[in-house]
Order: sequence, then structure tokens, then C-alpha cells
Amino acid sequence: MLTTGVVAVLIATLVSAPAPERRVLYDAESSYPRVIRLEHSGPANGTILTSITTNFDTQGAGVISASTDGGETFRQIAAIEDPASAHSAGICCSSLYELPSAVGAMPAGTVLWAVTVGYQATEGQRRTRQRLWASSDVGQTWRHVSDIAVSPNQYNTWEPSLSVAADGTLVAFYSDETDKTHHDQKLVQVRSADGITWTDYQETVVNTDWYVRPGMINTIRLPDGSYFMTYEVCNNDPVHPCSAYFRRSSDGWDFGDPYDLGTVIRTAAGKYGRHTPTVAWGAGPGSSGTVLVITQMLVEQDGRLAPGNGKTILANDHVGAGPWYEIPAPIPVEGVNNEECRNYSPYLLPSPDGTAVLEVTTDYDGPICKTYYATGPLTPLARR
Repeated sequence: MLTTGVVAVLIATLVSAPAPERRVLYDAESSYPRVIRLEHSGPANGTILTSITTNFDTQGAGVISASTDGGETFRQIAAIEDPASAHSAGICCSSLYELPSAVGAMPAGTVLWAVTVGYQATEGQRRTRQRLWASSDVGQTWRHVSDIAVSPNQYNTWEPSLSVAADGTLVAFYSDETDKTHHDQKLVQVRSADGITWTDYQETVVNTDWYVRPGMINTIRLPDGSYFMTYEVCNNDPVHPCSAYFRRSSDGWDFGDPYDLGTVIRTAAGKYGRHTPTVAWGAGPGSSGTVLVITQMLVEQDGRLAPGNGKTILANDHVGAGPWYEIPAPIPVEGVNNEECRNYSPYLLPSPDGTAVLEVTTDYDGPICKTYYATGPLTPLARR
């Protein structure tokens, strides 16, 4: 057992330890970085892929980069120039996913990229789309597969994310603002047996209060076959606006009563993660694995910015049960306070052995919002 003095020395050492060197992943305006490690692609297994969204003048695009040295270095391998985002129509909020099993004609190992386009079109022409793209050669070339959803009116939909349910269907989750009569925004889901035709639209997280906005949804499948979902809920807590929540599912489709907001993520000391949560699972530091959630911000119980704001991963060794604890993030971002760019929608990729984690996130370089990456240890700061 560690004594109080030893624990204090350990915490002081971790706090004073220099952060890993962050490197530029994409040296231009960019947002929504995502990172995956290929696990179903045969000889390419272990390759790390990243995606970002950007603009080439008035053309919206996604940029795909790859690393074959464990995330030490990356090189750009593709650019996805979606014609639906041309002429400054807008591109945003992409996600990256590798199929663990075949979906229709797409075999396991197919890499998928889902993205929001069209939200900046003029109101009379605006019909925001959630677009699905696929690569059968580990991210080098891409084809448009389908529109997951098209807004029925001028209001936007956002932030698609993907998962394969236990029944083998491809599930897409996204934020939906189109039901303005009843809700400012809600989280919804659809599914597809082939990646082309999408059906069974239903609410995932919603609230009777019109102003409450669930958003920023992400779902992963855990090693035991269950599913873990994170999202933010805004405008329901004036002290902790846009706190991170989670819920679970046994089959990847049924996540329970959509009017149940779920369970808030917080530490034993009452610290909350706020804004843009994303989730990953690591083989450590917990002996049976750990759920890792990273948010844009970290605040105290009373809502003040916490010392680890913009610099912290929240971890739980019991699949969300009980309090969460803090791990220093590989990329500490200073000055984060509910704005675009700084640590906006960061993403994590734990090492296979659970001892380290690769982070991708955004920060300003002068006036330009750039994407950075770094790898650091998965060492708990303190379980408090």
C-alpha cells in the first residue's frame, strides 16, 4: 500500500513531468480529428489512420493520413473532396470507422468516413446531409456510398458516428435539429444492412424541455460485446452546461428510454467533463481494461475551471460504474473555455497493451486552427 507521502510525491512528479512533444498532423486550417488502428485489414493491421475536415478554397474536404510506425510519424495518403460541400456549402463533424464484419457488399476491413455537408448553404437551398464514404484499400481511395440522412427542412443535422450492432447492421447516430416544433436538438439513430438504404429512424436521447440539446454522440463496442455511448447534454444544468454523459447497450441498437438523459461523467471530487466528449477503450491502466473519455473542458463541482482543464482524460475501470479518475492528456491545451478550435472534439487511441495513448486534437497556431498529435503514458494522476 502506498503511504500518503509517497502518493503526494507521485502526484507532484506527474504534475511537474513535461508533456510529450506535440507534432503537427495537418499544417493548415482543420477540425474534428479522428484516429483508428486497423484491426480487420489483414497485412495492414496495426496501421493507424487519421482524418480531419478542411477546405481547399471553397471545396470542403477530408484529409486521410497514415502511420506505420505506431503513431510516431504520419503521411497524407488521400483527400476526399465531397462535391456536396463545394462552393462553400460547408463541411464538418466527420468520423472514421473500420468495419469489423461485412455489411452488404462491403467486407470486414472496409474503412468508412461519415461527414456533415451543406449546412452553410443559403436557407432556401439548405438540406444538410450526413454522407457516407468508403475505402476498400485501407484509406488510399474513396467512393461515396450513400446519404445516411438528408434534412427534410432548412434546419441542420450534425456529427454522424458509426457502429456495427450485434445483429451485423451498420448503425449511424447523429444530432438532429429538424424537429424544431418539439426540440431544439435531439440525438437520433438509423441503421442499414448494406450501407446504402437507411431505415428505422428513432430517437436516441431527447428531452421534454425544448431548450435541452443532447449532441456529440460516439459509440464503441467493448471487448465483452456490449456497447458504450457518450454524448453531451447542453442547457439542462446551469452550473455544468454541456456536461458529458454515457449510457450502455447490450446489442448496439437499444440504448434504453430516449427520455432518460443517462449518467453524467464525474470524479469523486465532483469534477465534470464538459463539451465534445469522445470515448475509447484501453487494455489499461485498469487490470480488466478502462473506458477513457476526453472532453474539451474540465470543471470543478461549482463550475469553475479545474486545474486540468483542457489537459485531462477521464477514466473508469468499471465500465462507467462509480466515480471516474483523471489521467493527464498527452496534449495539454491552454486557455480552453467553450470555444471552437482549442481542444474541440479531441480523440484518443490507446496502445494495444494499454500503457500509452495517442491523442489528436486542435489548437491555434496564431489565427489558424491546426491539428496536432502526441503519445503519452496512461498513468492515473490520482483516483480522487
